[in-house]
Amino acid sequence: MAMVLYKFVIPHYRLDYSTVIGYASLVISEAACGLAIGYAANVCMSALMLAGSRIDMDIGLSMVNMFDPVTRQQTGFTGTLYQYGVLLMLIGTNMHHWLLRAFVDAFSMIPVGRVNIHTEGILTVIGGFITNAFIVAFRIYLPIFAVMMLLNSILGILAKVAPQLNMFAVGVQLKMIVGFSALILTAGLLPVMSDLIFSQMKTMVRSVVEVMH
Repeated sequence: MAMVLYKFVIPHYRLDYSTVIGYASLVISEAACGLAIGYAANVCMSALMLAGSRIDMDIGLSMVNMFDPVTRQQTGFTGTLYQYGVLLMLIGTNMHHWLLRAFVDAFSMIPVGRVNIHTEGILTVIGGFITNAFIVAFRIYLPIFAVMMLLNSILGILAKVAPQLNMFAVGVQLKMIVGFSALILTAGLLPVMSDLIFSQMKTMVRSVVEVMH
């Protein structure tokens, strides 16, 4: 994509370098710029994985791992489900067009060879949005958290009222049934969840580009 844009879309500037070391520094600065922008967008998606791992732990799926071909890592079931649901919403709402437009605008705002990497500014922006990622993850996790807390309270009362019942054997099945039911009932919140993630992604990418401008 970068090669196509550089060939046909973005304006060309004369690159000021005279040695191999100067050329290598230009390549490294451009790679760092791209990595920072990509990481800014990925931080917002990682909130889904964080929320999914907490949900898996509550409903008893913490040991169920899946291989994610995108990240090439072992991920949880609920986090992967949320991630692919948000990606489908991203494609369905043409959000990927905005990402491509942001990619093109990044070349206009930060011309090739003119990257100003302000490490302190980038770390401040990313640190602030990592904090926001935890807040977003907890907001996604909150409905399941409330349901499972209510279920744990009920199981605790039953353990006191009827101690002859084996709550460890009964609780596992109940947690999975109630947890999956809550996931199905809260599936209608996926558009709201996607809008929250996309708004954070837009703000994050814009902030990182402005810092390096």
